[in-house]
Amino acid sequence: MKNNQEVHCDKCGREVAKLKYLKKVNEGFLCGKCIKENRAKHREFLRREVLKIPKRSDLLKEWAEKRKVREKEQERLRKIYGDAKPEIKSSKKDKLKINTLGLYLTKDERLFLYKKLVQGENPLSSEEANKRIKNLTEQMKILIEDLRNKVKTPLEFRKRFDEGFARLIMEIENEV
Repeated sequence: MKNNQEVHCDKCGREVAKLKYLKKVNEGFLCGKCIKENRAKHREFLRREVLKIPKRSDLLKEWAEKRKVREKEQERLRKIYGDAKPEIKSSKKDKLKINTLGLYLTKDERLFLYKKLVQGENPLSSEEANKRIKNLTEQMKILIEDLRNKVKTPLEFRKRFDEGFARLIMEIENEV
């Protein structure tokens, strides 16, 4: 080939001034632009096929399909159960319910009473101490029921319960 003879790319057909501007590839002689395209396609192949990295657009389509399926399911459930209106919740400090005041003996309180009954001046056997603690819890339940019938505000209920519970503990201390 002569230096001044024009040659062309086998892929795109673009004419190049010299042969040195073409590269020999399996597909024939290619120009720089076609080689870049081939490399880009090969990188894309490696990402998608070999490494299994999905395209963002494919992910968006998949998410949209899932969203549509979810919306159809929600619509089906709405037809069955009707529209549920969301409730506006106030803070828990504003709403003290009598039922949720946690008026019971905890494990530590039971253990304290048990030790006091077993190790006091007149110690009781473990069975008698357990019976006494069960009796105390029954008295607490009765006290709670009486207070629920009499008292309407949660704060007053809590205050009276604490007073009644203190009286019950004083009775135990006096007996022991």
